[in-house]
Amino acid sequence: MGPAGVRILVCMSTERDRVISVTLSEAEWQAFVARQPQPVNWLRDKIREEVSVPVQEPKSATEFRAPAA
Repeated sequence: MGPAGVRILVCMSTERDRVISVTLSEAEWQAFVARQPQPVNWLRDKIREEVSVPVQEPKSATEFRAPAA
């Protein structure tokens, strides 16, 4: 307990930054940055776009109908 009987609660966060490493040859890197001068920002934006799109549930096997032969 803190002074004067006061409790201090601290919430621990599980939020973490993530790092992605991609191996590219020098030629691949040069070709990429020629098209995307801000490669880190471009990749971050693409990832954020991807995760912001709702994922559609796959159809179950009972809903799938094979095309007529």
